[in-house]
Amino acid sequence: MSLTPVQQIFEAIKKSNHILIAFRKNPNGDTIASALALVLLLKKMNKPTDIISDGFALPKNLDFLPEAKRITSALTNLKKIIISLDLKENKINDFSYDVKEDKLNIFITPENSLFDQKKINITNSDFKYDLIFTVDTYDLESLGRIYDQNAEFFLHMPIINLDHSADNEHFGQINLVDITATSTAEIIFNLIESLDAKLMDEDIATCLLTGMITKTKSFKTNQVTPKSLGIASQLISLGAKRETIIQNLYRTRSLATLKIWGKVLARMKNDSGKKLVWSLLEKRDFDEVGLTPDSLPDVIGELIANAPEAEIIILFFETAPNQIGCLIHTAKNHDALGIVKPFGPDGTRNLARFKIEGKSLLEAQNEVITKVKERLENIF
Repeated sequence: MSLTPVQQIFEAIKKSNHILIAFRKNPNGDTIASALALVLLLKKMNKPTDIISDGFALPKNLDFLPEAKRITSALTNLKKIIISLDLKENKINDFSYDVKEDKLNIFITPENSLFDQKKINITNSDFKYDLIFTVDTYDLESLGRIYDQNAEFFLHMPIINLDHSADNEHFGQINLVDITATSTAEIIFNLIESLDAKLMDEDIATCLLTGMITKTKSFKTNQVTPKSLGIASQLISLGAKRETIIQNLYRTRSLATLKIWGKVLARMKNDSGKKLVWSLLEKRDFDEVGLTPDSLPDVIGELIANAPEAEIIILFFETAPNQIGCLIHTAKNHDALGIVKPFGPDGTRNLARFKIEGKSLLEAQNEVITKVKERLENIF
């Protein structure tokens, strides 16, 4: 009888010696919290892990999560170069090295005479890791430079792919993808329950509840299901620190952030037929409150919470005269990158960004909204 995906995952974990957890560039709160829950789970199973995301910078409102500061932004030291000397006939008296002009020089003084070059062997070690988990990542390319610069590594390693996106390409050797789940945190909760419910603890529960709350905007989105509410209730009963989560996610907003939210909500426009919502911010809006565009992902989240029926949300913001930045967020069934493809976006299928130069804020808004509506004609 063939093993279920959960059984296959359990067997892969048991056989592994060092595990890499990777998640996509530009992650959301669910991505980060779910990956950290997995780190804690594997730690309880006595498995060494490293966790990585291309160009990662920890959001301030998530730095309360356990192990959060372990997340690194680049993949290094995958292999070691091994230089082997046959010492049976000739011992070593002295060994040293230096680095000059970008070259490593190794100095070996033999006991008797020169080493026969045939007795010097140079090889590469095995990869540092023997198993990869990807979390909330729909394809390997979305890992960014982590994949681009280490494609051979990903090609040769077994990958366990955990996700809830309908766009997931099932690239793993084991794919645990559930498009009915509201978050990846929900999938990891089910995985732990299937492996061994006793592995759950307060820290893991806190990470998972954080993931669910951030993904559903505190259970305000229309993707919330009775099942997800039941899981959240279980996590709280298992010790998830709900008050700590709410305090960090929602009660630490500065007055400046609230003012920016107010400006965005006051200027919000919509096309209900295409389930499209958009708003804009002038450069002076940031200057007046002392914020930068770095705060805009939170603003997108506020738009989502206040327009739950919207499936496409676009935010235009002026960074300098005639220099406009744009953020687009889409629901599961839309591809943000595809919708604004003419503008050369980067990011993910659910959150992309691009720039428009040489146009005013209103001109950029009108151009983008017109083209987006044109591209949506074949959908609605």
